[in-house]
Amino acid sequence: MCVLLGRMLGDIGPYWTLLLGAILLWVAMDMLGIAKCRMPGNSLQRLQVRGLTYGVLSGSCTFGFIAPILAIITVQKQIAAGLFLLTLFALGHCLPIAVAGSSATTVKRILNSSSFYHSGTWFRKGAGVLVGSLGVYFILRPWISV
Repeated sequence: MCVLLGRMLGDIGPYWTLLLGAILLWVAMDMLGIAKCRMPGNSLQRLQVRGLTYGVLSGSCTFGFIAPILAIITVQKQIAAGLFLLTLFALGHCLPIAVAGSSATTVKRILNSSSFYHSGTWFRKGAGVLVGSLGVYFILRPWISV
C-alpha cells in the first residue's frame, strides 16, 4: 500500500525537484554563512499558531505511515491490530518532540559553552555542504538519468 501511495505522490513530474533544489540551496547558503535564509515579510509570525502549524506541516509527512494503518483497520477489519499500530506510531511521533521540548534549556546551555561552539560551527558547515549537494542533485535530477 505504501509503495502504491508513494508512487502516486511521486508522479507529479520531475520538474518539482527544481523548486525543492532551490529551497535546499537557499537553506545551505544560510548554514554556510553566505546568505541569511529568511522568509519575506511577517510570514513566520503568521505561522505562530503552534499546534495548527505543526499539524499541517507534519500531516504531509505522516500520510505514508497512517494510510496503511487506516487500511488495516477499515479494509481488513483488524481493529485491535490497527489501534496497536496507531498507538505505536503516536508514541514514536510525539515522544521525541516531548523529550526535545523538555530538554531545550539544557541543550541551549551546552551549545552556548565554548567547547561545543567550535565543533558546532564545523558541524553546521558540514551539514550545509551536504544540504547544498542535495540541492544541486535535485536541480540536476530532471536532466540526468536515474
